[in-house]
This record gives sequence, C-alpha cells and structure tokens, in this order.
Amino acid sequence: VSLGWLVKYGLNQPCAEATGICISCLLGIVDVSKPTTLQPVLAELIGSLLMAMSSLEPSALNYLQVRAAGNESSQGAPGSNGYDRLERLRIQLASSGPIAEALNKCLDMVKFVELNAQKKLIPELDSALRKGAGFATRASTADAVTALCNTCPAAFKFPGSSNTNPTVRLLRAIYFASEKERGATAKDKMTHALGSISMIAPAKAVRILAVKACERYCEASGSNNNPSLRRAAAATVRAIVVRASNHLKDGGPRDVWRKKVLPIAFLGRKDDDTKVAALWNEVWDEGGTAVSLTGDDTFGVMLQEQLLPYLANAILSALRSPSWSNRREACAVVTELVEANILSPAPRSTSGMQKLVQVERFKQRANVSSILLNECVKIIRRNRIWDGKGDVCSAASLIAAKWTGVAPLNGVANSLFDACSCAPIVFRADVESLFEGDNWFKGAEQSNTDIEEAGYSECEQNDVVVPRQNADDVALDMSEEQEFDDDDAEQQNSSDNEQVDTDVGYGMQSVTLVGLCRVLAEQGLRSGGSREGRLPYRVAAFSALSTLLKSVVPDESSEQYSSIVQHQSYVYNTIAPSLFTFVSGESSGEEKPAPLLVARALECLASAMYYEVGSGSGCNDSVVLLKFFSLSTGNTQPAWTVRQMAALAASSLIANTSSNVVSRNDTILTVLECSSQALKDKKFWKVRAAGLELLLSLVSRVKQRGRNEPENQLVMEAILPYKEKIVGIARKSLSDNESQVTAAASKLTVAMNWWP
Repeated sequence: VSLGWLVKYGLNQPCAEATGICISCLLGIVDVSKPTTLQPVLAELIGSLLMAMSSLEPSALNYLQVRAAGNESSQGAPGSNGYDRLERLRIQLASSGPIAEALNKCLDMVKFVELNAQKKLIPELDSALRKGAGFATRASTADAVTALCNTCPAAFKFPGSSNTNPTVRLLRAIYFASEKERGATAKDKMTHALGSISMIAPAKAVRILAVKACERYCEASGSNNNPSLRRAAAATVRAIVVRASNHLKDGGPRDVWRKKVLPIAFLGRKDDDTKVAALWNEVWDEGGTAVSLTGDDTFGVMLQEQLLPYLANAILSALRSPSWSNRREACAVVTELVEANILSPAPRSTSGMQKLVQVERFKQRANVSSILLNECVKIIRRNRIWDGKGDVCSAASLIAAKWTGVAPLNGVANSLFDACSCAPIVFRADVESLFEGDNWFKGAEQSNTDIEEAGYSECEQNDVVVPRQNADDVALDMSEEQEFDDDDAEQQNSSDNEQVDTDVGYGMQSVTLVGLCRVLAEQGLRSGGSREGRLPYRVAAFSALSTLLKSVVPDESSEQYSSIVQHQSYVYNTIAPSLFTFVSGESSGEEKPAPLLVARALECLASAMYYEVGSGSGCNDSVVLLKFFSLSTGNTQPAWTVRQMAALAASSLIANTSSNVVSRNDTILTVLECSSQALKDKKFWKVRAAGLELLLSLVSRVKQRGRNEPENQLVMEAILPYKEKIVGIARKSLSDNESQVTAAASKLTVAMNWWP
C-alpha cells in the first residue's frame, strides 16, 4: 500500500522536502524488498521512476543548456560542443542520483520475476519513451532497454510483427526518438538501444524499419535538407547491421537487404558529411559479409558486381533526384564502379568459347552501363548548370571510354552484344544524332530538351535546415509513426526492384561516339546562361571530352583498324573546327576566354588527333596547327597552362601526322622552336617537361626496328642535321631540379643513342 502511494503521489509532491522524504522511503522499501514481493508492481514502479528522472530535475539546467546553445548559434560557433557538454553533465547528474539508484536495483530484480511480469514492463518502457518530457527520462529508458535485452530477452517475445506487438511499438518509438533527439549523448544511447532490441524484434519489423530509414535518408536532402535526420537514419541502419546481423540472412519476399539497404549504403559512403559517410561505410562492410548473396543474377567475386542491378536502381534514383547532392553521390559511385572495372566489358575466355555465365555477365554489365550512360547524357544535354553537373560529364565519359574498345562500328553487328538490348556506345557516322538514329541535333534549338527541369529544386545551394526545438524538456512528436504500414512498407520498393528491367525494355538507346563528343564540346564552348558555376562546368566538360577521345586507340593488328581511324577522322573533323576557333581567339560574341578553358580545349584538340592527321586544310592542316602551337608556347602567351598544353598538342600532332610532313625542314624547325620556347620557362617545370615530350615525339618517328624502310630513312635523314642540337638540349635538361624533367630528358637521350 505504501509503495503504491509513493509511486503515484509521493514523487509528484509540490514541496521539495516532501518529495525528498518520499524518495528516501522508496529507496528503503526497494532495498529491503525481494523480487517476489515487488513483482505485482515492478513494471509500474520502473515506469514511474523513469518518468521521475526528468520531472525531478531542476528546470534551471534545461534553461542553461538552451541558452548555451543559443549563444553558440548567435556567435556563429561551429557545432554544439557547449550544448553537448552540458547534456553529458545533466545525464551524469541524473544517473548518479537516488532515483537512478532505485531504478537500477529494480532493473536487477526483473530477471528474477516471472515472465508475465517481465512482459508487462515493455509497454511501460514504451510509454516512458513517448511521454517523457526530458531527455534524462529518454536516455534512462534507452539504457533500461539495452540492459533488459541482455538480461531478459524473453520478455520482448510477443506474437505478430505489427504495431500491436509491444516490442515492435517500442522499436519504432526508439527510432523516432533517436531521429528527433537533439543531444549527441542521448542520441547515441537511443541508437545503441535500437541495435539491442533489433536482435530480438521480429525480422519483418526490422526490415520495415531499415527500409523506412533508407527512404528518409534519401528524402532529407536538397530543399528538405536535414543533417540530423540523415545522421539518425544512417546510425539506425548501422545499429541494425552491426548488432542484429542475424536478420540479414532473411531479406523477406522483396530481399530488402540486397535490393534496398546495401545499395543505399553504397551511395551513402559518398555523403558530404564525413560522419554519415563513415556510418554507411560500416553498413556496407558489415552488411556485405553477413547478407546472403545467392541467385542466378549474381556474378563475380566483388560485392559491387554481385549487387550491380540493385546498385543501378539506387544510382538511377539518385540521378533523377531533385537534390544536387544526391546526384553528386551517384556520380561518385559511378566513377568508383568504372575504376573497379565493373562498368566495363567482362573478361573473356582466351579459348574463344564463351560460357553461358560469361555471356550473362557481359550482358548485365552492358545493360547497366547503357542505362546509366543514357541517364547521364540526358542530364548533360539540359541547359541548366548546377553545382556538380560537371561530375555527370565525367561519369558519362568514363563509362563510354570503357566500352569504346568493343563498340559496334557503322552498324556492323558485334557478336558480343547479341544477347544485350543495345551497346552502351556505337561508332556511327551520323553527326546529327546523339542517340543512335534520333537526329537530336537537328531539333529546333533543342527545344524539347532545353526546357527547365520541372520540379528540380535550386535550393541546394542554400540548404534549408529543419529548425530544432528550443526546449528539450518536452515530449517528442511521434506522429510520423503512422507512416509505417505493415502491408505496404516492403511493397514500396517493389517498383524500384524492377526499374532496370523496365528501362531495358523501354527508352534505352545506344549513344553515338560522335554525338557524345559533340555535345560535350558544345557544353565546354557554351557562353550563355548564369555565370555562377559556369567555368568549373565548362572545364569539366572539356576534361570529359578529352578522356573520351583518348580512349579510342585503334589496334594495328585488328581488321577494323582502318575503319576506326576513318571514324576518328570523322569525329575530328566534326569537333576540331569549333575547338580551333575557340583556342585561336576567333570566336565572336564572348569575352576573352579564361586560360584554363583554352588549355582544356587544346587538350581536347590533341586527344582527337588520329593517324596521319594534318593532311587537310584549316584546322586539319599540320602547318597551320604547328604555327599556332609555336605562337602559343612563346612569350606572348602569359598563361603557363596554355603554353604546356600547346607543346603537348604539338607533340600529339607530330606523333600522328604523316611522315611526309615530319620530314619537311620547316616542320622540324618549328618543332625545335616550340621546344626551345617551352624549355626557357624556369618557373613552371610542367612547361619544360612538355617541351621535351615534343622532341621525344619527333625523334620517336624514327623506329629502330624499321630503320631500313625508305619512309623511316627519309625521316631520319631530315632530322640528322639537328641531332647535335637535340642531344645538347637533352643533356642540359638532365641537370634540371625537377625529376620529371630529367626523366623526360633521359628518355630522349636513350631514344637517340643508336643514331649514326
């Protein structure tokens, strides 16, 4: 009787002295009572003690903490260190008080009472978490959940997996509490408790929670930017994967761990927030080792390739997101997959016989690469420039560059793509098409694709952060828990699971090499629109174009060598005139271009050069090009990046032009002049190294193996009168302070040591 009165009325006395006497009496009763004595009221007693953790705390502490946080915010101090320190002090103070002592003794008794009495405690914990008016109560509840999961796991076993199950209800309450809690210490306690209860909770409820956390993470960016929510979602999934890995073997009917959680984790590793990225990285590492990876669509040994179709779904969703940060994450993931040689042709058997598994593996890689390349190209051709759009250009060029070696040529069937819907990129002499046969460049000023992206928010530059509540001693709002629907939660991602298959059957087309090169060149040369972010984007577009052009390397032993060289010539003649006009300063309607843009355009011009380039007129005339490069390496050019790229472009021209051009005396003199001007630069070693590369390209035209061939002898006889001068330049450069320059000089010396 006395214990019931103390719990119901004693802890709520308006007089502090009376409350103290009641607490002392309560402690005395708990000390002398046995678990069997307290069993009928133990659940209610623990619930009341948890509620008292905050109700008996001095309100001045909360006022002090809120004021400290407000001062930090008004002064522009980074983070909330003062707030977190006060929070830790408040929790330590509450944990060392008499209420906490009585609570710990009661929790120790739980394992000695009957199971029915233990089960009554779960609703009390849920009620304390939802109704607690201070984070001391919520933090103590989280500690209690963690302790009981270890000592009394059977108390959490209830039938069903819906919200009528007390354990499921408590699990969701902990998740929303961790999401909405402001303090780092209380948030960590919630996350730890969530991981502990996830080990015991029904598998379906855990899967639903994990999927919902992933969805909320994806939604909390852009104009809805909420760093706290993203951090809570990542911490929730990490707690489940690390502490409740037993659930990862069963992904349910939709296989949510493979198809939803791990792909989101792979993207989350690229989050701008390093703490969030670290959490997702743990999810990827731990989840990848625990999840079951079996099925007919599983190829390779790397986890990325085994989950490739589902990673493609997540990447597509991120690329189509209105959030720029999500798109940047997707581009970073695409770059990583390309560098890991996963978005590239699969290795083929040396015997020439392709097994069915190898064919299916090649098909999966080709289809995924084609889908992602299609989406990137569609984004590139839109007019709007946003922060990070240059990453899309880079991602598109990297994917296309991996497939240029096996691309079908001018409609000739390639047996490698017989089982594929389409090849990612094709070589077709159709200058008006971006996608194969679409005649996109013939459109009236690209009217259909230049429309502003409907619904795409520009608020990413000024992310809107959801404001936090000023007071912490209030009950948390958990109304969003109604979003959990047991029947539909796992069904929500079913459309995503079929996304790749849908795209394969509808709307996927092969990208033409000349069309992609042309659109990248136009993006780099564009002069209209907002100035903000235009320069980095144009530089990225030129760099992507250069990467793509460098990837086309004809194999002299191939039957298609001459056809590929002819297509290179077609691409060069398509994009070179506009590039040459831009770098030579003859373009009209724009202010003087930035030196960095000129340098990148020169790099593109050099990358586009093909075998026996320079036999035409204008920008395809080797004499005209060499004279321009000579002027660009001289003292009249103040930008060292332009001088460097001009020398490298001249080097590419000499390496690819015909022997008749190289053997001309004026060509050799122009090359020596360019090299000498570059080597006079004492400040920038990259310019000097480029000058030596130009000389190396010249002397490399004389091949040691074919020294007796008439064409080879003709080139050697033309260069021999200048041998001593070239050797003198190389020897002088051997004493350069920069190792890269001396290395280039050594190569030049070795290349000429057999000459007569």
